[in-house]
This record gives sequence, structure tokens and C-alpha cells, in this order.
Amino acid sequence: MLRFARFLLVPLLLLVAILAGLALTSQPTPTPAVLSELGERPLVIAHRGGRGLWPENSLFAFERASALGVDMLEMDLHRSRDGELVVIHDKQVERTTNGSGRVVDLDLAELQALDAGYRWSADGGESFPYRGQGVRIPTFAEVLQRFPAQAKVVEIKVPGVGMEQQLCELLTRYQQRDKVIVGSFYERSLQHFREVCPRVATSAGPGSVRLLVALDWLGLGRLLSPSYQALQIPEQSDGIRVASPSLLRAAQERGLNVQLWTINEQPVMRHLLDMGAQGLITDYPDRALQLLGRSTRITSLSDR
Repeated sequence: MLRFARFLLVPLLLLVAILAGLALTSQPTPTPAVLSELGERPLVIAHRGGRGLWPENSLFAFERASALGVDMLEMDLHRSRDGELVVIHDKQVERTTNGSGRVVDLDLAELQALDAGYRWSADGGESFPYRGQGVRIPTFAEVLQRFPAQAKVVEIKVPGVGMEQQLCELLTRYQQRDKVIVGSFYERSLQHFREVCPRVATSAGPGSVRLLVALDWLGLGRLLSPSYQALQIPEQSDGIRVASPSLLRAAQERGLNVQLWTINEQPVMRHLLDMGAQGLITDYPDRALQLLGRSTRITSLSDR
């Protein structure tokens, strides 16, 4: 019996020692420049430029969302056949344009010949107000050139093709390493980006989110030393609640800025802000601005 007790005691003491070591050495992540410049107020982040209001992931949408006064523009990156980083969400072009095929199979010239406003409708397909209006798929370089001062959330959609290095080179060339938060659903892509582009803010990947949720459930959230600066999560996933008051507190104690996606209804926005959300990623940034008592008037359009 005594031998069995010693058998159990050794791993238990080892576990206690490991937890004590983590508690002594764990550090919250510092606030990156992109977030510190935005201040303490809740952030309004235009999902794909505000896809409920304008054709998504287009310069047209980014222009109007920026003029509306959003805090950050959110966008997605793919790579064309000839190696250009282009701003589009889907692997295929059919949902948002008048074309067909995979982004990776089309050259930049072919992609930019498409009408990226062709499918957008605010009334369920009764009308298509942006068809033939010159809305096209932009390159990421064009976005950086057009909006140098605007904070951005950038998602790498394709891992393992060199996008991480290319993204870092563009951010460096246009001097915007302190203007972005980079995210991805691919952990290896995020890890690679952090290696090639240190000190650029990133968000938690899926594995990191699961780890934080597990640590919070065990009451061990303070043991985490994040390698990322933002926690971008849905309110729910597959019917399971992800965002909770305790998770948001644990994340914020570790220095993370907690941003919820994709939040489109004002009652839900209010609930999440009351819970402690620091940012709302939304298709309707005007609704979030209105809820926060901020102006919803579009001003300073450069192409007006």
C-alpha cells in the first residue's frame, strides 16, 4: 500500500512542480502598437470591409468603411497563379464575381478583369446595384497603398505556399508592420509567420484557442504565456458556447485583446460588450458604431 502511495505521489509532485514553475515564469503578452494606438474603447472591425453593406473585400468597401470611421478593416488573402497576394475570401471566384474557377488557377490580370460587385445584393437578389460599377478584386499591395494609416486584420487563407514571407515583405515595404493583426485557421502558417516576421501582432490559431479554453475550464488560465496578442473567437461554435465571462477575463489577464466574430445584431453586440468583448468583427459596422454612440456618417471619401 505504501509503495502504491509513493507511486502516485511522485507524478503528483512532478505535476505540482511544473505548474508552480509555469506560474512563476508565465507572462502576459505586451500590447502591440496596432492596438495601443486605437486606445481603450471597444473596436469596430469591418468584416471583409463590411460585407453586409458593400461588395466584400473590395477597395470600394474598404474606402467606405474607413470613411465611416471603423477602427479596423478585416480582409482575407489568397495567392494568384502568378504569385500575387489578392484580397478575396473564397478559394473559388463564383460566389462574389461573374467568373468561375479557383483563385490559384487564375493570373492577376484574369482576376482583376472580373466584376467583384456582380453578386452583391441587399434585397435577396431582386437588384444588384454594384454590377458594372468597376468593383474588382484588389491586390494586398493596393490596399496597403490606399490605406496606409488604417489598422487592419489580415487572414492568411492558404498555408504552405510562401504567403507568410510574402506578406511580411509587403508589410515591411509599405512600413505597416505596426498596422496589422495577422490571423489564420492554420497553426503552422501562424507559427511560420511569427518566425519570419517577429514583433508583428498575430491572433490565436484554433489550437491556441482550444488550449486557452481548456486552461480556463481548469482554472489555470494564468499559466499561459501567449505568443499572440489577440483572441478572435465566435460567440458559439457547433452549438457550443466559446465566449464566456471567465474566458474573456482569463484572456485579458494575459494581455490579449478579445474580438468576437461575426456579430451582426445589436442585442448580441450589447450582450458581448457587457461581457467584456473589446472588439466586434461585423458585416454591419454601422450598427456597431450606432450602438456605441459613434457617428455613422460617411465622410472624407477620397474618390468623391
